[in-house]
Amino acid sequence: MDAQYNPPADAFDPYVPTAAEPWNVRRAGHLLRRAGFGASHQRLTDTLAMSPKQAITRLFDFDPAIDPLNDILDQLQGFLSFKEIKPVQEWCFYRMLNNQHPLQEKMTLFWHNRFATSAGKVDYPLMMHNQMELFRQKGLGSFRDLLVSVGRDPAMLVWLDGQYNHKGKPNENYGREVMELFTLGINSYTEADVKELARAFTGWAIGGPKSYFNKQNFDDGKKTIFGETGPFDSESSVDLLLRHPKAAGHLAHRLLKEFVNPHPPENVVDHYARRLVDTKWDLKIVLTEIFSSKLFFSDWAYRSRIKSPIELTVGAVTALGGKVNTAFLREQSTKMGQAMLMPPNVKGWDGGETWINANTVLLRFNFGEGMATQRLGEFAKKSEMETWLLKHNLKTSADIVDHYARLFLDGEIDADVRKTLIAYMNHGTKNEPKPFVLEKDALNDKVRGLLHLLMAVPEYQLA
Repeated sequence: MDAQYNPPADAFDPYVPTAAEPWNVRRAGHLLRRAGFGASHQRLTDTLAMSPKQAITRLFDFDPAIDPLNDILDQLQGFLSFKEIKPVQEWCFYRMLNNQHPLQEKMTLFWHNRFATSAGKVDYPLMMHNQMELFRQKGLGSFRDLLVSVGRDPAMLVWLDGQYNHKGKPNENYGREVMELFTLGINSYTEADVKELARAFTGWAIGGPKSYFNKQNFDDGKKTIFGETGPFDSESSVDLLLRHPKAAGHLAHRLLKEFVNPHPPENVVDHYARRLVDTKWDLKIVLTEIFSSKLFFSDWAYRSRIKSPIELTVGAVTALGGKVNTAFLREQSTKMGQAMLMPPNVKGWDGGETWINANTVLLRFNFGEGMATQRLGEFAKKSEMETWLLKHNLKTSADIVDHYARLFLDGEIDADVRKTLIAYMNHGTKNEPKPFVLEKDALNDKVRGLLHLLMAVPEYQLA
């Protein structure tokens, strides 16, 4: 996590495998964690069978307008209700686990934390669901289009009091936060800019779970924002924001912090800021370039982020398989400090080192134990581990250690640690020598114990 990192001149060039830097489990696992929630056996196998370029292209190869999971949701109307927030939260977990395009859900979570809106104030769960759908639909398109839509999103109007922002009685909450948190950063605007921008966002109202424009409440007078004067509205003011010299760098920093390293140096931020402007704020193009770069696959980027509780819980299920109880994931991530759809404030979750303290480390270890043992209702349908291991001809202690070390740690395991884990597998519950044989008792005592150990190592806490 070196904040003083100085990337080489070719860091922005596409990564091409070489003998010294091969396309291997380490790099494929890194890509699947950053552009999703981690590797399943099948996803990792499929990714390694492709070239890096093919694997990255596949991540973006979907049309958000075609969504089989929403077809399922339509069929569940009357059975699954979004009148309460818990089903909405659990649907988010279900999608993260079952969407065949994990980058869509990763971007949805990213925007949820950037445009942090909480069900604690938005007491209309369907609005929260619809906002997440907005992020799914537009999260990899034009940032301009996304920003325009967020400014009139019903949940955001409630969250930052936009429905009370009327001609003659402007409410400054959204005008302030859209600059400070969403587009520019602190010290990038004046109080006069806040007041004038608030006037530009007047006129939006809420009817049920939807918003609409009430022309009578819109201030159509001239406003002066960043030194420019005109009858700006909620769309033309977005163009003003994006023309600001701080805008591109602010978004580039956020993207790099999330997907590459928490401490992107200025020259790296500047490079991708220029790319955002050059591509007219096309998120798909810029993120494709980031994921394709030597910078992304560098040692500096690898395991440089601490997993959020949601990343940790969803990643564990992805690796283990089975039909998880989404209520369990909701409860566990909340205990660890990240309640889905309930960020602590308008800044979102601070993330990084704030995820780790004496209490949350223990909770992470306990979660790993629960996932490994599957004894406490963690799974709606337990993963059939023994059948799965036999199907893939994983019978010896070494086979099983290597297999799960590959899934959980990209196979990046010290030789002495590997020997210790294999020795653990070949001893009984009283530490007596007992050659490992894949049968029920050994599965419960040793394989599940191994999983718990792997999920407790420090490297596993890193994305």
